[in-house]
Amino acid sequence: MQKKAGALVVEKATTAEVEDLFKKYDFTDFSQPMGEFPRIFLKRLPTDWADVEDSEEKHKTFIRILLPLALKVNESILAQRQEIEQLKKKFLQDRRLSAQERQTLENYARTYDVFSPNESENRPIILLNALLDKVDIVPPTIMVVTAAIYTDWGKSRLALDYYDLYRSEEWYGDKGVKPEDDPSAQYRYKIYDSLEESIAEKALKINAHINYDYLRVARKIGRSMGYPPYSPQLAAKMLYDSNLQNVAGLIDYTFSFYHLTQTDFKPQLRDIP
Repeated sequence: MQKKAGALVVEKATTAEVEDLFKKYDFTDFSQPMGEFPRIFLKRLPTDWADVEDSEEKHKTFIRILLPLALKVNESILAQRQEIEQLKKKFLQDRRLSAQERQTLENYARTYDVFSPNESENRPIILLNALLDKVDIVPPTIMVVTAAIYTDWGKSRLALDYYDLYRSEEWYGDKGVKPEDDPSAQYRYKIYDSLEESIAEKALKINAHINYDYLRVARKIGRSMGYPPYSPQLAAKMLYDSNLQNVAGLIDYTFSFYHLTQTDFKPQLRDIP
């Protein structure tokens, strides 16, 4: 592990070592509004995670591992949103963007699957407004709880060996991991370099894919009213993207059982001294 830029980056650790780190940096309660969580970023789940007996305390450790990573991903998303807001402000003032700024805008449009056939001088504002509906924070508890459900609290082979927290699929190619229960499947499960990378790609999917349109509308309404996104409410709008039975019910139960209903209210990361 190493410290850099106010963060502790952990390449490899046992469960006991991770729990000791959380105690050292006072990361015990994650259920309070306006919580501050230390910048402890694990690349992977603990090396002995599969051997640790399943328990409520183990589940809480899983939540503590993923929450800072989800907040770190959100920081990157907010930086992108701020850049898009600046581009919009510039365009509204000058009615033009530089060639480099236009390229930045088009890159964001491709990344977030925003399209407009309009090639007139109004094209930038059309793309910018559409992007601002998509490029926004994803409630961190949604990222954590769905990962818990998809990986059975980190016990899955995909999570332990390939850092895949959401059963992310790669279709019609040789890359990735074959599904063990379906050797004839035409898809593979993706392989990531870190847990953060898996979370970041899931957040991008939530922000870009058509299946999450209703979630983004609810988030936009909340933002316009000054309310942070409420994860259980948004989770009910994720049904079309999961083949798990009663996924919304599972998410809602997990939120309630682990007292996560206030966690998304203005959470912050704090530097490691």
